[in-house]
Amino acid sequence: MDLDPNAILVASGLTREQVFDPDARIPAPLADAVWLEAARRTGDPDLALSAARALPFGAYKVLDFIVANAPTVGEGLSRVARYFRIVDPRGHLEIQIEEDSASVVFSTDEGELPAPAQQYTFAALVLRSRASSGTDWPLAEVDFTFEAPTEQRVYEEIFASRLNFGASKAQLVIPQSSWKQAVRGADGALFSVLDDHARRLLGEVPEDEPGFLDSLQAELRGRLRGGDTSVGVVAKAMGMSDRTLQRRLEELQVSYSDVLNQLRQELGREYLREPDVSIAEVAFLLGFSDQSAFGRAFKRWTGSSPRAWRVAQSRMQ
Repeated sequence: MDLDPNAILVASGLTREQVFDPDARIPAPLADAVWLEAARRTGDPDLALSAARALPFGAYKVLDFIVANAPTVGEGLSRVARYFRIVDPRGHLEIQIEEDSASVVFSTDEGELPAPAQQYTFAALVLRSRASSGTDWPLAEVDFTFEAPTEQRVYEEIFASRLNFGASKAQLVIPQSSWKQAVRGADGALFSVLDDHARRLLGEVPEDEPGFLDSLQAELRGRLRGGDTSVGVVAKAMGMSDRTLQRRLEELQVSYSDVLNQLRQELGREYLREPDVSIAEVAFLLGFSDQSAFGRAFKRWTGSSPRAWRVAQSRMQ
């Protein structure tokens, strides 16, 4: 199926500049929105699983090579858990060791983990570890917190284990025999060097990333398109009261309406640069009641109408 990546980004509230900026970190809610929009357009609820299958070795650079050079499967997965914040600042991987098994528990402090996040993370962990270790080590079970899909064929092909849906926590349960499985061709010296490098990379990730304002903007981006952007609803979605949200904004000397209007202005400019997105569509994507309301707001922001601004931008290119 031929998908238009620009259309997916626009619908998800992302810009091409964000995606192609090597120093940018995309907030998790926006990454979730991309997964959900892509799945909607393809009609494939297993898209995240297929993406994990197609991901080439080395895409995660240091983490991939740490797994490939760890002495055992368990040691490699433990290192991925330790350095997971390098690739996913909102997620936590916790290792729990039992007598007969070890578990990799996936969680977040930001509410429920969306199904694509669980699908992709677990499939990537298992497939890449198996490929790196040179053996199809077996799982005991995989637990997902979302409801069971109608079709489970892809899950069965990837995980080849007992599958539990609607579980209390998302986790991989791995037998001790698999956990202790030796990694073929592992280089202990290289593993040590990579471990040191990953430790330094982790130290460069800000502890509070994505940050309060980034999280607020990400939540608003996901709600602008026909959603409810009222303070109370947004605060609840972020796991706090509207009073707490307002207080934190006051500490930053910015108002809720300032954040919302600034986001709308930035996205409005980005969307208007896309010739295939109509002005009426831009108004909808930004959460305005109609095109005229967007036009009045845009003129306040820029001193120009959306149509005139678009024409002027096209002449400059």
